[in-house]
Amino acid sequence: MDWALLPRRGIRIGEAEIVLGAPRAEVRQTLAQHFPSPANRRRPSEDQYADDDRKVFLRYDDADTLAEIMCINGSLHSEGLELRNTTWAELAPRLEARGYTITAPQYYADGQDCPELGINIATRADVGGDEDDDEIEWVALWRANPVS
Repeated sequence: MDWALLPRRGIRIGEAEIVLGAPRAEVRQTLAQHFPSPANRRRPSEDQYADDDRKVFLRYDDADTLAEIMCINGSLHSEGLELRNTTWAELAPRLEARGYTITAPQYYADGQDCPELGINIATRADVGGDEDDDEIEWVALWRANPVS
């Protein structure tokens, strides 16, 4: 099952919605039907969910509310447009054709932002990989993107 982007709000898998600002306990309960218990490998404020097809990092603020969603592996769609399993060379013109703008990142150090969708998109080259590798490494949303 693929992820669907909820622009400027979160992601959906099946009928389950993971929304920025949600309490950690609620997010864990929602995702329990799709993933085993999360791994806290990097830091206590982060849950990592993974299976054979998908990997997502969820980061929480000091109040244990969801502040960041980073899709690392797997498919992520927005209205039929693949955002993650593609290349920047393919994705950028498709975003622009839909009237979306591409800007320098505001929250992350890497990648490009698409303010209308409330996402940051980074390629493998952006995050230190081969400078010619424009495969999408992540698509991320963060709570600093207010819902309009």
